[in-house]
Amino acid sequence: GNLKAFACQQFRCSRCGSKFRRIPLKGVCTRCGGKISLTVHRGAIEKYLGVAERLVEKYNMGPYHEQRLRLIADEINSLFKEKHMQKQPNLIDFM
Repeated sequence: GNLKAFACQQFRCSRCGSKFRRIPLKGVCTRCGGKISLTVHRGAIEKYLGVAERLVEKYNMGPYHEQRLRLIADEINSLFKEKHMQKQPNLIDFM
């Protein structure tokens, strides 16, 4: 569900709300110059990516699914330049 949604997602302007199928070449909204954001967020995908990889491995679903997951992981890494996503601290971290 979410993995497919990420692969087929749209982009939107945070200022005027315009939607785009692809990121504009300028990297900003073509109508108002606002910042472009993803409609499906990274965290919603990464939490299921590991589960999907384990399922493919456990049930030997074949090379198609392995390659599809690898492509999605590569796409996530190319869209988000930062190496590691900072996690929200737990209450235990403050004790």
